[in-house]
Amino acid sequence: VIDGTQADANDAQTPSWDQLASSLSNPSDFQISQSNDWIDQCVEPFADKATPTGLSNYQLFMKPSGLCTAHLSCSYEECNGPFPKDGENIGKSTYDQSSYTDEMFISDDKLNLPDGVVHPKHVGDISEAIKFAAQHKIGVSVKTSGHSYTGSSTKKGTILLNLSKLQKYSPDGSIVECDTDNTNTANIPQGAYEDACKLAIARDKPAVVRVGGGEIFDELLRAVSITWNENENNTRKYHVVTGGAGTVSAAGGWLASGGLSGNNGMRQYGLGVDQVLHVEMVLPSGVHVRFGPTEWVKDTDKMYPTTTKVTGYCNLGVLSDEASWDWQMCMGEDANINFNDLWYVVRGGGGGTYGVITSIYYQLHDIPNSMQAVLVVPGDLKNTFLAKWIEFILKLFFDPLSIGVSESASNSCSSPDAGGFLGGFFVCHNGAGSIMKTAWEFFLNNQSADDYFYIIETKSWAHYVVDAAKANPSIPDGRADDSPKPMLFPSFWSFCIGSYCIANQYMMFPIEAIVTKMDTLVPMILQCIIEPISPGFNVCGSNMYIMGGMIPSADDGMNSLPLHRRHGGFLMIVRTLDVRASFDRVFYNITNTSVDDHNNDADEIEVVVDVAKASSLGSGIDNFPGGLCHNHASADYPTPQKEDWTKPCDFAWSKEEREEKCFSYQETAWGTIILKELERIHRDVDPNHLFQCWDCAGYADDDIDNNNDNDSDNNTTTMDDTEKDDQDEDEDEDEVVDPNDGENDGGDPQSEAPFWWKSRKMTFVCLLCCWMVLLF
Repeated sequence: VIDGTQADANDAQTPSWDQLASSLSNPSDFQISQSNDWIDQCVEPFADKATPTGLSNYQLFMKPSGLCTAHLSCSYEECNGPFPKDGENIGKSTYDQSSYTDEMFISDDKLNLPDGVVHPKHVGDISEAIKFAAQHKIGVSVKTSGHSYTGSSTKKGTILLNLSKLQKYSPDGSIVECDTDNTNTANIPQGAYEDACKLAIARDKPAVVRVGGGEIFDELLRAVSITWNENENNTRKYHVVTGGAGTVSAAGGWLASGGLSGNNGMRQYGLGVDQVLHVEMVLPSGVHVRFGPTEWVKDTDKMYPTTTKVTGYCNLGVLSDEASWDWQMCMGEDANINFNDLWYVVRGGGGGTYGVITSIYYQLHDIPNSMQAVLVVPGDLKNTFLAKWIEFILKLFFDPLSIGVSESASNSCSSPDAGGFLGGFFVCHNGAGSIMKTAWEFFLNNQSADDYFYIIETKSWAHYVVDAAKANPSIPDGRADDSPKPMLFPSFWSFCIGSYCIANQYMMFPIEAIVTKMDTLVPMILQCIIEPISPGFNVCGSNMYIMGGMIPSADDGMNSLPLHRRHGGFLMIVRTLDVRASFDRVFYNITNTSVDDHNNDADEIEVVVDVAKASSLGSGIDNFPGGLCHNHASADYPTPQKEDWTKPCDFAWSKEEREEKCFSYQETAWGTIILKELERIHRDVDPNHLFQCWDCAGYADDDIDNNNDNDSDNNTTTMDDTEKDDQDEDEDEDEVVDPNDGENDGGDPQSEAPFWWKSRKMTFVCLLCCWMVLLF
């Protein structure tokens, strides 16, 4: 139906677009995809003569067609368009207009435009569009601003829900202060806010902010850090954990993939998934639900309580009018909705998969002391100096007490892939930037670093990025900086020149390996950041996306973030496959034998990656723990080989060979065990197979019956229907805190606990035993 071409209107499989348009609050909010609109609005701005001052995603994602992506090649399947993926085009933001015609762009069979686009204004529009898609067996794709590195926010044969015009909340003042003195919630709005505040109080957090599903970080950052905090009538000031770029969705793929925040406090407060208190979403059935934890267990070893029960409700009111919403116990078929499952998958299980998030309730933190932007530009780049700096950085962030720095100060600093082993840019709070400088000078035997260690004070990350945006005339006045800027290809990519392959992809360095293998890692890191591939292009990128800190302890026990990310130390670009394999062999402590050689002799293996690589190494494909960061990886990420997890997949192999011999993208993102659970839940919540994007978790069915499914390769791992364990779980000896104790709400909306929750004790004990045996 591109350009409005449809089959016979009498065909039962042919959708009536007029029927869809008339079901929306405004019929003009639906448009049939027109290739000419895409060329004019989404392609030509990348032409070399079109934007002499540079291009911003603000100019793209609000185009009326709703078809644009932040990177032009990502309008094609797996971000592979008409441009050759080579050293000439990688990193370019424009194309040579004289070399590419409109026909070349349109005729490429990988062009991945949807059949039509809906710009929902409210949840009623989303529900109607989903029900229409189910009736006509059309897939559904979801996008806010089009930042997906795999091109998963657009798909041919689907109805695209472009959320950029969906109801926004934070710009209109959606902050609610919770009464942290105990449990008085009389002044808190009933419903979702009340439930969110109860959890916030249990976490000792002072306030909640509601964020619409189509909001971007520019709006959320300015709402909290500027509009609220600079209002003199607001005596209490707040901090919100966010991503770094102004145009990234604040409640979309960033959150669903984990939610990294190297710029804004994740080492202090946890990841994006750890900030969520309550969720509103439209399910693939079209039902509008809200849900969040209502029972939890306090754990002194954890920053936040462990979730033990999630309660949810269905909206039985008028979906198009929020004043008429009516949250009640789910009834009929909806009474079987498993809200524990939903809480698990929406926080880490990938976006565009389980329905459409319409709003998120995030916890707010008391504002830390002013932010310090730290810039380190050492003039001495000799190996002896760099080796010392590398050792210092690793100890500062992962063993701070060894150099006289408190854990609190260490956790107050990070870097969003802008600083690292050659210096660069770091973000600190609470004066920790000054502590970092003092500690470095002491590490250098009291040598001064004044001539290359600079500290700039600013109020917050919001103030910093709004100020930085002033240098780009393509960014509207007063908006937050847009990074990465629109380019032909995403900033992560892989390609081969002859037999030589380069993977500009992150690699996760586990905390346990960093601490226990530091003497081995320092010279390896030094060698790879200085060894050139070509002029100005080295084997490893020197910058780090620094994790660790409080992230491991921020886990509420009921999210799908894989352990290799929860316990990851930092991400770094490692470009050559042999060096990636060398690092992995250190992480697994393997010398000259392959993983497969160890299958029959587990006693010889010492796994030093702790839960970051949790499994008995080399025991097949069923317990592969994963390795990539779903927030930052392109479709051509070099996944590991099944027979030897330390060897990346060979790019020279055919597609069939890679599928046979290598783990899939999804298996590498979540690990095989978590992926199977995500696939089970995906099957249960979306039985009509409406939501299936390229990097999504597939379905647990072997046979997908979807007339518009052009992406069956995504269904990489299958399993039989999981028989739920009917045996009651042993009573937990810990005290369960129930904020609703004594209330009679007419029933228990909690669904039966999923398998992964029921078997958690057994699983954790088994894994712990395996790790202990392997470690010692």
